[in-house]
Amino acid sequence: MKKRYIFLDMLRALAVAEMIHGHSLDGLLQNTLRSTSFFVNWTHVRGYTAPVFLFAAGFAFALATLPRSHVYSQFSRTLLTRLRRLFFIVLLGYLMYLPFFSLRKTILSVGTSGWDNFLRVDILRCIGVSALFLQFWFLLKPKHVITWITIGAITVALPILTPVIRQSEFVQSLPAFIEYYFVDSRFPLFYYTSFLFAGFLMGLSYTKLRNNWWIYSTATAALLIISGLVAKSSGGLAALSAFVVKCGIIILLTVMLERGENLWERLPLVAQYFGKESLVVYVVHLMIIYGSVANTGLVSYWGRTLSYAEVYLFILWLFAAMVLLAYLWHRLKIEHMPVARWVKNTVYWSFLLIFLVRPY
Repeated sequence: MKKRYIFLDMLRALAVAEMIHGHSLDGLLQNTLRSTSFFVNWTHVRGYTAPVFLFAAGFAFALATLPRSHVYSQFSRTLLTRLRRLFFIVLLGYLMYLPFFSLRKTILSVGTSGWDNFLRVDILRCIGVSALFLQFWFLLKPKHVITWITIGAITVALPILTPVIRQSEFVQSLPAFIEYYFVDSRFPLFYYTSFLFAGFLMGLSYTKLRNNWWIYSTATAALLIISGLVAKSSGGLAALSAFVVKCGIIILLTVMLERGENLWERLPLVAQYFGKESLVVYVVHLMIIYGSVANTGLVSYWGRTLSYAEVYLFILWLFAAMVLLAYLWHRLKIEHMPVARWVKNTVYWSFLLIFLVRPY
């Protein structure tokens, strides 16, 4: 049985909890309250939510891969299972933004704003493609030091190249399906992949240093924050300095959670499940707030009309509902795995079948 790293579940739980909070405020808070100091200051904090989620995904990838690198560095049933999961994450990212619940209408929407919204890369596609890159890297069977140098160099290079990529005529000439992975998306690979790669590198160091990891990581985080602030004050490489500071703060948060893992293990299991089942919580809470091709979200009914009190009452309800959902889904997977697979496959294939044959 694979070891469960509770501190990573807590890191994911914090990210998803802030997503619920952030998406609710963004979608439902009335416009007249968006100029308040609370909302303005909160927008700065919100900028850490997706990077934390990406960092945790990279860290988890390292912990799952490195102890069994011999399995993931050659073609095997285990590798095919991982590839299927990663491609499913990418596919899920597309399904969540389908413009219409019909293949015919979706094809006819090519060139419209709905089609562009569908192609803009979300966090699931960013995670899936970035993790696929790491997986294919392991198929090359690189030495440990080569992995450190190569992935580390890419991690630093992406923020540096981001301004160049955004202005590149070559990138802008690419088919929109590809172009949106680089520019004008919610989470383009430049530079958000760097957060996942940074998490991977920290996970790599965790597997090697374990007992002293927190000491080296704390020192690394402090160095990143200081160097990033110095670079920012000097006005050089804005994208890199912003990434470095955020990365340092996220590493400090991860260290604090790792140091308190014994405490998190004493939490009720329902709280732990919230982080373990972060994917289903992420998908369902977005459907409730913003809607999807399969349902109308609350934004369409309420819009930006709620007061702070009303929004936070809704957030409490939604948070409780998502904790319950995570608990029930986890128990179903653990205690009734065939049933859970049947439910997942039935929903997936039913959705796909209706999407393919529905003419309107």
